[in-house]
Amino acid sequence: MISIALVLTAAIFLVIAILFGMNRAISALPVLFFITLLISFFGFIVIQFFPIILIFLVVRYFINKKNPRKKTFYYQSYTQKDFEDMFRNQGNQYGGSYQGGYQNNPFGTFEDKSKYYSILGVKEGATPEEIKKAYRDLAKKHHPDRYANADEEVREMHERKFKEINEAYEKLQ
Repeated sequence: MISIALVLTAAIFLVIAILFGMNRAISALPVLFFITLLISFFGFIVIQFFPIILIFLVVRYFINKKNPRKKTFYYQSYTQKDFEDMFRNQGNQYGGSYQGGYQNNPFGTFEDKSKYYSILGVKEGATPEEIKKAYRDLAKKHHPDRYANADEEVREMHERKFKEINEAYEKLQ
């Protein structure tokens, strides 16, 4: 029974290698090893139900392909912007105030929105209509589609500016 199990496992490995590539075949080795053990221990029963087992494995493969698991990364390099975002969202737990315009607040964190007003070119405390008008004017001026045929540097500058304008408008709404 072991020789049948090894031959069957080798055949499945070759089919996987041909259809999906060698990397997939190698990653399927633990499953193939499990199938080999099943065949060698439960020989006749597994051979009788092998088509059902194979169909189940193929269905699981395609389900996982459509909905892949999220990969977790444990190590990450941080930039100054990441730390500023952390202080903005969490506040300073050590009692001081953050110098970038954010402060401790017992009711939550406070965000300094003055930079968003300056991005849109309106005075602080502007009405929603003024903000919307300024946003539309700047969005028309810096929209990436207007600069589709421009140099890459100019196009990237207008894309960055357009993202800043969108962010400012979202924060001030």
